[in-house]
Amino acid sequence: MRETFALVRRTPGCLLLLFGNFMITFGTNLVLPYLAVYLTTEQGISAWAVGVAFTAKLWAQQGLMVFGGSIADRVGIVRTICLGLLLRALSYVLIVTASSGATAVTACGMLGLGSALYIPAGKAALSRLVDGRAETTAIFALRSTANNVGTAVGPLAGGLLLLLSSPGIGFLAASGLFFALLWPFWHLRHRIPHTPPKAAAAGQTDAAQTKPGIVRTLRSYPQMIWIVATAVVFGFCYVQIEYAMPITTAAEQGQAFVGVLYTVNAVAVVALQLTLSARLSRIANAAAVIAAGLGAMAMGFGLFSQGSIAFLTLGVLLFTMGEVIVDPRLDGEVARAVPAAQRATAFGMVGLGMAVGGTLANAAASSPLGPGQRGATYWLLLLAAAAALALLTWTTAPRRGHRPAIRDGRRLTPHR
Repeated sequence: MRETFALVRRTPGCLLLLFGNFMITFGTNLVLPYLAVYLTTEQGISAWAVGVAFTAKLWAQQGLMVFGGSIADRVGIVRTICLGLLLRALSYVLIVTASSGATAVTACGMLGLGSALYIPAGKAALSRLVDGRAETTAIFALRSTANNVGTAVGPLAGGLLLLLSSPGIGFLAASGLFFALLWPFWHLRHRIPHTPPKAAAAGQTDAAQTKPGIVRTLRSYPQMIWIVATAVVFGFCYVQIEYAMPITTAAEQGQAFVGVLYTVNAVAVVALQLTLSARLSRIANAAAVIAAGLGAMAMGFGLFSQGSIAFLTLGVLLFTMGEVIVDPRLDGEVARAVPAAQRATAFGMVGLGMAVGGTLANAAASSPLGPGQRGATYWLLLLAAAAALALLTWTTAPRRGHRPAIRDGRRLTPHR
């Protein structure tokens, strides 16, 4: 991990992106846990309209992420980052002034769209700065660590603001934070100049070096088919902690313990990414690493079936270990498989795959087989399903041997 920190220090712009990610997730989680309560109690918007608004946010963020990535590849990574930040800043102002369901839906949709623009562009920017380095996966692990630190401390700061001021102040503070980040991020355009895909293809005969697009990316880089399919599996497993796990925990140990488990998850993510991810990034067989991570999540699901405080906590720790293993490795595989000029589109495709998996997870959790109806049986079924999916992910992975990394269409040997 020491080598990774050294790379961050000597790569101009890298520290800004990582710190910016922390501030963005901090600002988001400053208000997100209280958004539904604010809209219903303070703004007087009906519960069904708030539900529609949250659905609009989910699909604007995850469903449109692939188009956000495509926009970044076409018009420029830094421009897209700043547009995403601007939309998120304006969405919080709109939330404070929302007086109808339509306004709430519009504001939450803007919030999701801002994320759909920022996330793939932000990942592409980071991968451009460290392109071709052997530490790429470890850098993405640091990015995830910054995100999770912001996720852990943001709600605490938001709760403090609620105690000290009116509820709307938190949303205005989050908006001001996003506006403040626009200026330093805009200066990254000098570090990460936009290279149009056609310009990147000049003098190349490789048909893959053409303008970005989903179908074209899948045809040009068949590895992306496996990566996106793996993202669907990961999304299916990951979203269980957002819906099914709280249902089981509240039923077995009370609603307050749900918050305890989320804190355990956030702290464990940070600790494990600082200790585990860098070591695992040295293992060349990505399919085996990802399958092991999915297997850890499966074992965590099995422990959830027991329902006691000890087993729920241990289950969350195993789940978190799997999350830490899979998430940065998927990002690293995208950076390895796709050249920089088309990478934001590829990151967006991964986000779309996770959205599909998450939708399947929510459908399973809300079905007659869900934890609310079947209790422990649901988690045992999920244990079997996740284990089978982990095995399938490993056995279907493309065999690539020792093919070197890709940088702007040229083959590179990773830095040692």
